[in-house]
Amino acid sequence: MQAWRFEGGFGFESLRRVELPDPVPGPRDVLLSMRAASLNYRDLVVLRGQHGRRVQPPLIPLSDGVGAVAAVGAEVTELKPGDRVCPAFFQNWEADAPPADLEAGRLGGPLDGVLATACVFPETGVVRVPDHLSDAEAATLPCAGLTAWSALMAAPQVQPGETVLILGTGGVALMAVQLARAAGARVIVTTSSPGRAARVAALGADHVIDRSATPDWAAEMQRLCPGGVDRVLELGGAATLPDAIRVARTGGQIILIGNVTGNEARLFLPAVLVRQLTLRAVTVGHRQGLAALARALDAHRIHPVVGDTFAFEDAPQAFRALEAQGGFGNICIRVTG
Repeated sequence: MQAWRFEGGFGFESLRRVELPDPVPGPRDVLLSMRAASLNYRDLVVLRGQHGRRVQPPLIPLSDGVGAVAAVGAEVTELKPGDRVCPAFFQNWEADAPPADLEAGRLGGPLDGVLATACVFPETGVVRVPDHLSDAEAATLPCAGLTAWSALMAAPQVQPGETVLILGTGGVALMAVQLARAAGARVIVTTSSPGRAARVAALGADHVIDRSATPDWAAEMQRLCPGGVDRVLELGGAATLPDAIRVARTGGQIILIGNVTGNEARLFLPAVLVRQLTLRAVTVGHRQGLAALARALDAHRIHPVVGDTFAFEDAPQAFRALEAQGGFGNICIRVTG
């Protein structure tokens, strides 16, 4: 099989296309012919060698992908050749509370990821995807899609009429816009340009704040929602968290998802304590959540937003495009098909 793999280190100079032995499924495994893969911000962190000591080369990158079942082990009962499935981001988290060794089960580091023409996974480590999704769309589900689902559907679940503020217009944010609207919530989004504002409005956002025209977006939020918002999907990190707290209502939730603007934030604790805010972290989610997401997308006929798509041989250019942050929607790689 063909794969892209970090060898001898991280960085673009260490990302190499290699020929590896074809994987062989065990009795309870499925062999996938990979169709497409999708990139997340985390993949840049891995590329830069900043994901901690447990993530080491040699390593096949990327956690998000979709493949067709090519062969099944003798004890596999729920899947058959031809079924299209996504591997779960955490191969060791089925449901409920995460296991103590959660980090050991991540695809794309420390486990090999999906940027290969063939992969083997346990039957219990994959989920069927809806037929209406293209390969590129389906490839976005395991990390970006499931993170949005967990932010909205984990207890307490988003309710009709709730106001949800989504910071940014990356892959997680764009999926969250559609899921929140399908749940009957009022959706407000911040973004960085007029072009992005128009495109996210077309997805169904009720209000879009263009930060290039309104730098003090928190003040605009307080004008739109004088009582504060019910839930903030905090995708920014250190630079945006104080304002996310500022615009939340008393008793509201701040869902901590991203840290692209920094790892260390200064907080005015009375704003959290007196107003009884809940700060809750989301780290993707479990396999049963991925299956629930797939059912919801099927029921509502929701399509993830796919931006630039690259050929398998051009995988390094996909990383460069993600680094440039100039596109709209998930960046994907066609593997086969």
